[in-house]
Amino acid sequence: MIRIRQALLASAILAGVPAFAQPAPVDLVFLHGTVLTPTGTAQALAVSGGTIVATGTDAEIAAMAPASARTVDLAGRTVMPGLYDMHVHTYFAGRDKLSCRFPQGADARTIVAAVKACAAKAKPGEWITGGSWVGAAFKPGEQNKRLLDAVAPDNPVMLNDESLHSVWVNSKVLAIAGITRATKDVPGGVIDRDAKGEPTGVLREVAARDIEQFMPKATTEQQMQAIKVATDEMLSYGIVGFTDAAVRREMIGGLSAYAKSGGLKQYARGCIVWGPNNGNSEDLIPQRQAWSGGRLQLDCVKMFLDGVPLEGRTAVMLAPYEHRGGPHDDPGPGGGKGLKLIPEDKLFPAVTAFDRQGIQIKFHAAGDGSVREAVEAIAAARKANGDAGPHHEVGHNTFIDLADVPRGHELHFTWELSPYIWWPTPITSVDIAKAVGPERMRRLWPMKDVFESGANVVTGSDWPVVPSVNPWLAFETLVTRQVPGATGEPINAGQRITREQAMAVFTRNGAAEMGRLDKGGTLEPGKLADLIVLDRNPLTVPVGQIHDTKVLATFIAGEQVYAAP
Repeated sequence: MIRIRQALLASAILAGVPAFAQPAPVDLVFLHGTVLTPTGTAQALAVSGGTIVATGTDAEIAAMAPASARTVDLAGRTVMPGLYDMHVHTYFAGRDKLSCRFPQGADARTIVAAVKACAAKAKPGEWITGGSWVGAAFKPGEQNKRLLDAVAPDNPVMLNDESLHSVWVNSKVLAIAGITRATKDVPGGVIDRDAKGEPTGVLREVAARDIEQFMPKATTEQQMQAIKVATDEMLSYGIVGFTDAAVRREMIGGLSAYAKSGGLKQYARGCIVWGPNNGNSEDLIPQRQAWSGGRLQLDCVKMFLDGVPLEGRTAVMLAPYEHRGGPHDDPGPGGGKGLKLIPEDKLFPAVTAFDRQGIQIKFHAAGDGSVREAVEAIAAARKANGDAGPHHEVGHNTFIDLADVPRGHELHFTWELSPYIWWPTPITSVDIAKAVGPERMRRLWPMKDVFESGANVVTGSDWPVVPSVNPWLAFETLVTRQVPGATGEPINAGQRITREQAMAVFTRNGAAEMGRLDKGGTLEPGKLADLIVLDRNPLTVPVGQIHDTKVLATFIAGEQVYAAP
């Protein structure tokens, strides 16, 4: 039951609150629906000045609303807290939507056809960029610079893979970058070569990122356009807060300007890249307050500890990858255990220093070896500085050793997992499975384990690593571990969680990690009206229909920032 305005006013007077400080009248009400609250459900909700003041029955809420209040008739629909995506790349997602496109997982013929069509529209010398290709879609030896040379001889071509850790380029890009068969691998990077030692055009990790220095720089206006395209799409899916997981110098101007202009509606945290592939971005860290503004706070540093457990085998594992087989077999980077990007003698002091300053660290750690390294770095920081530091995030966690699961709770850090990739895509069922073997696949993304450990657990899409930022795909997959529609064999079914737990991960836990649980994450009086209107109740519809959930409206602090067409 609610307290009506008269009761609120009386209690405020008794508490000595002056009359001029009384809340504004109710100006927005939602009636005749299902409102998901921390204690169950209500029929209606009232908002005043962007803040939720009550939830209750239709009659109770209607009685609070003056004639001037806006009334939203839910007609039986559901209202729930807005969602948080704790790992996106807004600039790169928007840029990709504006670039040369082909379906994720496309075969070589489809990709080549798309590049040919883009080259036909491009001026000579103009860069053609796009993505995202999947290594498992190619036949052995098929992915080569010559395929791109044939359809775009006059244009540099650079295509990102599905992980954003590798690129496929043509000969023109290799020439611009000065990469020949005599070029040695840079520290933290790999140049793929054929049997004769000739670069194939596939570059991984630092070698891939180094190419960007030769590309034309986007203007601030172009950066802002890309960020608007991405964040508008996120609003359409009900995402009210996010972490931009890799803020780099090449996009900081547009991100900052868009936030300060008021265009950015979501609550956003930006993590500035520090480490071997930062491209001078780490110089932004002492300038972070000047670049922050609007709803953007740059209070986070991103550290890439390893790569990805795909065909390149660059994620750091505790045990070696599966034997490749074949006439040109080699153990792969790191003696077959992956590619460590930051040595411990540099990592541990840096983590301790950032922790002392109160700067959150978001680790990219895909393999169980790099997860262990992140955990140990946090432990070193806690030993040096105490437990009062920020809740650092260990991100991705494709594999976590059982011994490290309880340490999130013990060391007060957050696990961030990526359920968007769980169903049997080529990433999981082919690339990862071939790299690590069947035994380790039983430990893939141990969501239930970390959730039940008592640590905070959040989710991130890693968009545009995944083709869609749609959180309802991930919400369902958290519960089923199956292909959307709840069909097919589950992946690691023992790690399923409940719908209620999935909702907490996407709402309350995300708000808590961003330091705003007092303002959002749940629908209850005193919190901002960060809420979404849905066409169904994800807690009660058949589980295979959750992924089809449609967001009809998104509100942030009581402002409607999205309405479905």
